[in-house]
Amino acid sequence: MTEPLFLPTEAGARDVLRRARRRRRRQVALAALGVATATVAGTLAAFPAAGIGTDRVTVVPTSPTPSPSPAPGQHAAAATEHNTPVPGRSSAPAQPALGAGTSAPRVQQAPASSPTPTAPTHRRSAAAPIRRTTVRYSSGCDPTTTDGVGWCELYSGPSSARRKHPVAFSMELCRLPVGGDGRVTFGDTREVDLELLNSNGELQWRAGQGEHYRATTHSVTVRAGTCLRWTSTWDTIAPDGFYSPPGTYDLSYGLNDSNVSATTVGIEVQLTD
Repeated sequence: MTEPLFLPTEAGARDVLRRARRRRRRQVALAALGVATATVAGTLAAFPAAGIGTDRVTVVPTSPTPSPSPAPGQHAAAATEHNTPVPGRSSAPAQPALGAGTSAPRVQQAPASSPTPTAPTHRRSAAAPIRRTTVRYSSGCDPTTTDGVGWCELYSGPSSARRKHPVAFSMELCRLPVGGDGRVTFGDTREVDLELLNSNGELQWRAGQGEHYRATTHSVTVRAGTCLRWTSTWDTIAPDGFYSPPGTYDLSYGLNDSNVSATTVGIEVQLTD
């Protein structure tokens, strides 16, 4: 029996090729699916779940999940718990024991009462050295302080001062032009008395305080028409260590010389704030 002869057309050949390609793609897809299924099954077998007859899969995220913020009172509670002292243990810092090289801290006592702003505790009036210079005579001599042999004493310092501001007091011994040169002799190296008294007659300051003077007799020649001037500075601090209060003070001045007949006199000095 003779089999029929089929002659393929061009359209039929293209259809056959298309169908063959489809079958091939389907076979490749089925083979890939089989491999993936086998991989998943192997993974599940390698990590068995805790439950019987079940498989559990753990999902791991690619980025860490942020932890939840603590409640507003958690930080304070943690800090309180951390700082809570242990029973039986002192929370105060330990003090170092006093040894041979340490000493107890010194406590400064408060100053005593004063009618004006106080000075530091244990403060004293500064030393007041006396400085002697020679100046030219002027017509400022008071007739009551001028003797009959050509000598004249006068006060040449200020009549007012301010508290907490040093003030320089000074006195002069002048040789009048008509008296010619004169010679004065002192019984000690202080040479003069220059003192400040309060309204109660109490000594507040003295020129030369804080300095050492010797009882040495010595003489000084004073030219006619010139004056010896002695100057000393007061820091306005009283003997009790406080600044002297405002008020009227009496300043007395004179010489430690018995050969000069002029007497010690005084003037008023106003002390203000």
